[in-house]
Amino acid sequence: MALRSRFPSYVEAVTGPIGRALGRTPLTPNRLTTLGLVLTAAAAVVVATGELVIGGWLLVAGGLMDTFDGAVARSTGRSTPFGGFYDSVSDRISDGVILGGIAFLVRDQPRLFLLAVVALVAAEVTSYVRAKAESIDLDCSVGVMERAERAILLMVGLIFHRWLFEPVLWLLAIGGTVTVAQRIHHVWCQIDRDVPEELLALALTDRKWSRPFKAGARRFYGQRNFDEAVDREVAAADARATTRRDARDADEARASRATRAGRSDDHGGRDRRDGHEPAAASSSASTERIGGSTS
Repeated sequence: MALRSRFPSYVEAVTGPIGRALGRTPLTPNRLTTLGLVLTAAAAVVVATGELVIGGWLLVAGGLMDTFDGAVARSTGRSTPFGGFYDSVSDRISDGVILGGIAFLVRDQPRLFLLAVVALVAAEVTSYVRAKAESIDLDCSVGVMERAERAILLMVGLIFHRWLFEPVLWLLAIGGTVTVAQRIHHVWCQIDRDVPEELLALALTDRKWSRPFKAGARRFYGQRNFDEAVDREVAAADARATTRRDARDADEARASRATRAGRSDDHGGRDRRDGHEPAAASSSASTERIGGSTS
């Protein structure tokens, strides 16, 4: 249940001693799970006949069995893969039968019937989304209306139905729908996706007015996706800057070599104009004179 993940020490402090005590009885974790399922089914039948208070207390008893089966399994070392599977399946059945019983009770009241149906569908889809996400190795333990919250609201709404029945149905319908949306978005954020270039450009601009936009984009796209996209954009910008700097340095080097070459050519031309011809020219003239005198 969600309460265990949120308040593990408190839940263990309450359920641990009871689980150890039950572990010394013939009750096994699977028997407790089955007993909880039977009590919840009985609560659904009683609720469908109009006995909401009795149904609420039966639901409390079924919920306690569902709480203590895990405590017994941990205290006795009987935790098994099948036990976890069976507990999860019984939870789905329990959600369906109790909300189905409520829907049957209010079948002649369109507004309440619609709320009960929405709550039922949301409860089942909430569990399905988590199971599907975990099947692809993604985390999905989020949401404002997980099973523990649903169970507590149903118990309170049935026992105090004169004042809280319809408000509880509203909470279950709206909270369940919000939880489904939260879980889908949570899974969406864990899957790699592209962040628009406009947002990345905004993220690289640290201005006071841009910070709320960046915070919203980080929540929407997921912190991991957004931060990794920003890091990639920063690395790409650094690579582009390095490329431009290298190209500029290469251009400057070519220009410097061309300037030195031009200066060297100008120096050679001035030497020729000032009569400082290379020795090859003088030796050529001397050869011609010697050849003439010999002939």
